[in-house]
Amino acid sequence: MKMYGEMRRIEHADNARKSAGQAVKAIKAAEEGKTVPDYDYLPFFYSRFFDLSWEFYGDNVGESVIFGDTDPKTPKPKFGTYWVKDGKVVGVFLEGGTKEEYKAIAKVARAQPSVESLDVLSKEGLSFATKF
Repeated sequence: MKMYGEMRRIEHADNARKSAGQAVKAIKAAEEGKTVPDYDYLPFFYSRFFDLSWEFYGDNVGESVIFGDTDPKTPKPKFGTYWVKDGKVVGVFLEGGTKEEYKAIAKVARAQPSVESLDVLSKEGLSFATKF
């Protein structure tokens, strides 16, 4: 994992597809005497079941900060978690987001922005990601 500076095993269809594509590009480039950029994969996991969906980007290490509506009685709850390590957001999970919100959390996980306070991050919730 280029962004983490270490080898990791990522067991998800998204990584399988993208790493296979990278392998094909590298083989073709080698045949032509060229090189390709390093594989720079952002860990990504998701699940979709009828009208329920969640997406997770990044790493789930450090302190977790829960945000959003976690009331099980809510018809379509929207909630998530940030993972903060060494003062930076390193991972984000979101349940019930829109396409734009999922793109926003992916940007946050890749950028790994600094956060001043876990309490402030919790209060900002999803708006922290969408302001990127």
